Amino acid sequence: MATRGSLLLAALVACTPREADVSAAPSSASPLASSLASAPSVSAPVASHAVPLPPPVVVPDEGDFAVIDLHVDTPWQIHFKDKPRDLSEGHATLERLREGHYAGIVYPIYIPDYLHDSHPTIADADAILATVQQLIANHELLHAVSEGPAPRGSVGVFVAIEGAGAFAEDITQIDRFIASGVRLVGPVHARDNALATSATGKGSGGLSDLGKRFCERVYRAGALVDVSHMSDASFADLVPIARAAHAPIVATHSNARAVADNPRNLTDEQLRIIGETNGVAGLNLHRNFVAQGRARMKEVVAQVKHMVEVAGIDHVAIGSDFDGGTPVGAIEHAGKFPALAAALREAGFSDPDIRKIFAKNALRILRWRP
Repeated sequence: MATRGSLLLAALVACTPREADVSAAPSSASPLASSLASAPSVSAPVASHAVPLPPPVVVPDEGDFAVIDLHVDTPWQIHFKDKPRDLSEGHATLERLREGHYAGIVYPIYIPDYLHDSHPTIADADAILATVQQLIANHELLHAVSEGPAPRGSVGVFVAIEGAGAFAEDITQIDRFIASGVRLVGPVHARDNALATSATGKGSGGLSDLGKRFCERVYRAGALVDVSHMSDASFADLVPIARAAHAPIVATHSNARAVADNPRNLTDEQLRIIGETNGVAGLNLHRNFVAQGRARMKEVVAQVKHMVEVAGIDHVAIGSDFDGGTPVGAIEHAGKFPALAAALREAGFSDPDIRKIFAKNALRILRWRP
């Protein structure tokens, strides 16, 4: 597998519900349909960085199916749960990454809402980023794509931020994280915050005025906003901002609500908008997001089929939520992706389409620049 990963990324330069509920006062949102036609109400100055566009990458069209996973919570396990730094435990151990033919992985800087009596700080983000950087430095298999071409046999590591509420204290600080290589930024996690309301929060609003300025800043600085964990109202408020930035809308680890009725999943209208903006929705393998009731391989395939039917084959990716959720038994760790590939083949998906879902679609949005 290792060589498969290097072929995919060699030229590239660059959740469980973990407690919820804090109140903030985001502004009220217009309905989604209205948001599609409205202009973004953002006016604050925004920093813009000259982030170079990664060169083209050739995804192999034969051999094992390479995987680029848009959301793996291993840094959370290490930084907050004291899991071994040698990556010998969890859903995404080094051996399991090899078995699953991983070519790329997105490690989120997850900033828990509950830190410091529900007042997380930007310093927390710095500390978690340091953990991610140390993790990469300690393992030859892992390579930060922001530092140059991935050596043969490595897994390219991208960095995201999950739950960026701490940046409400100074939204300009997001610039330096994006300049350091952060590719995806989720404004909110399980609780509402000063930027946005959460899918599992108590608020009825969407993006606050500050949250709108924050999202525009993320786009202008060269990263993408991650709508996973956003409320429907926050999603609606983001749409005109993303359209103004000509940016794809990305849900790194969210499934179809029509298949599993969970507020963390996406409505069909949201899936269609993701497709229309050339974005992606990452298949989440946390069992509660796959199905209501028993979640097996059959239900995973049903999720993929529905997401593809609504959003399009170019707009579905992988966002496993390994080390952050409780995965479906049939795909209980990162080494099981060959089994998913076989199930998709049996369900009628072609090899080129599986390669899109497993890697090519994710790679496209990870290479986006304003």
